[in-house]
Amino acid sequence: MKILGNTRYAPHKRASKRAALGIAFMLICLLSCNTPGSIAKFTSSAVATLGSGDPFFDDMKASCVREAQTREPFGNFAISDPSPAACDNIGKQAEGLKAASKLLSSYFTALNDLASFGNTKAGDGAKDLATKASGQAKLSAASQKALASIADFLTGVATSAYQQKKLADSVVKVHGDIKAALDGLGEAVGVAYLHQLQDEEEKTASRYREFLLAHQGATDAILALDSRWESDRASFAAKQKAAQSYQAALDTVSKGNEDLAAHARNLKAKELPGLLSPYAAQLESMVPAIQKAFF
Repeated sequence: MKILGNTRYAPHKRASKRAALGIAFMLICLLSCNTPGSIAKFTSSAVATLGSGDPFFDDMKASCVREAQTREPFGNFAISDPSPAACDNIGKQAEGLKAASKLLSSYFTALNDLASFGNTKAGDGAKDLATKASGQAKLSAASQKALASIADFLTGVATSAYQQKKLADSVVKVHGDIKAALDGLGEAVGVAYLHQLQDEEEKTASRYREFLLAHQGATDAILALDSRWESDRASFAAKQKAAQSYQAALDTVSKGNEDLAAHARNLKAKELPGLLSPYAAQLESMVPAIQKAFF
């Protein structure tokens, strides 16, 4: 009777086991089989996009210092750049934003590592990056909470025997945090940095106008100053456009990650390249345009 009893439920158990194996195989194929042509391309494009933000963060303090210089009289010939306390604070904020960007880069690097190899060390130092970002970047509470959650995820996969078949679940779990953090970075550049740059531009123009009023008869000096202003104006315009493009690029990264999360449990492996390739191609075309303003 005991043997007959076990035999009675054997088909059901075998079917359940096959179903479980099928799901696991699907997840592994989704996030591994197409890595060279889709996951790797998208994640590397995301990392490059995030890296293109560093010049903006560096220029936040530099712009503040340049704006302070416009208050110095012509011919002052200062031997060192003025660095008001406000500029030092902006510099600390910029370092915090860099930490947030690096944490997000670690996530996309880890995503590629996990899909390819089933393990990653990209999360090493994630907690420190999140702490620095939260303390200095001046991001919203939602973005700070998201960064802490991403750091927890990265620390977990870096310090434990992470199972590759859990990757799809993890992508779904943290995709909201990724979006919130990307939005925070985009706002820091597309809003805060642009305001700083606009302030610098207005103060620079005012200084040139003051010079013109004081030297109305100095034709050569006026022509030289006009040429310099045109060069400055072109630089401002290029940086403004680049900042807007960077914010748009981060939005593209976010949308790509959202799409991946939305289809992580039901997309066939062969469909993955078609899902992610357009995002990767768009990012690859945007990054050089962003960098052009600084290099």
